[in-house]
Amino acid sequence: MLLVIDVGNSNTVIGVYEGERLLHHWRCETRHDRTTDEWGVTILGFFQLVHLKQSDISAVCISNVVPPTSHAIETMCHRYLKCTPVVVNAETAGIPIQYPHPREVGADRLVDAVAAFHKYPQALIVIDFGTATTFDYVDAEGAYWGGPIAPGLGISNDALFSQTSKLPSVPIHRTEQLLPRTTIEAIQSGVYHGYVGLVDHLIQKLSKEVKSSPLIVATGGFANMIAQASQTIKIVERFLTLEGLRLIWNRNVR
Repeated sequence: MLLVIDVGNSNTVIGVYEGERLLHHWRCETRHDRTTDEWGVTILGFFQLVHLKQSDISAVCISNVVPPTSHAIETMCHRYLKCTPVVVNAETAGIPIQYPHPREVGADRLVDAVAAFHKYPQALIVIDFGTATTFDYVDAEGAYWGGPIAPGLGISNDALFSQTSKLPSVPIHRTEQLLPRTTIEAIQSGVYHGYVGLVDHLIQKLSKEVKSSPLIVATGGFANMIAQASQTIKIVERFLTLEGLRLIWNRNVR
């Protein structure tokens, strides 16, 4: 079985594949100070929940955008799983990168691009709603061109509370109305509809710049919520990043 690990700025998503089938998936907080042994205990704890053994795992593929965690996680793979992981970067991703400095591109962006183009082999804009929201253009030949990075929806919501004196912290919530009855509704309306507008505007501008009509594919924690009101998002893929890790592992072991 293949273990895939997507280390993000806020959360780490872990999955187990048997062939092309995602059997299990879990989410935990990304902590910079987690030791090798703590990572091992975390992973093995998830395995115990579904009666997996360490010996069931024969390979690991990792996407990591939090460098301070790299050594501990990769050492964990060797110590607890007896595996040398495939770590995603500009070389292992196996996708043409149209950046002057390809190593600057985040591993998560490359993983999403690989997965989206594999499933939808045409010009694409892939949006990942994480701590930051990334927009990535992939052309009809499968080359990665990058795109804007915006503050994530959660960051935007938190900033409104942390940088003002009287506005309360409120949960992010989809609203229908722009004329609310309370301050809480006003914040939720402004954050939600304002963010939908940001997404649609950036997609429209990016599509115009690349002179094509790319398919819009979204993933990440807020993808479904934003897609419900977006005029541009056509497809939501919940496990796009995990699937990209599986594909990249396959490319690197052939």
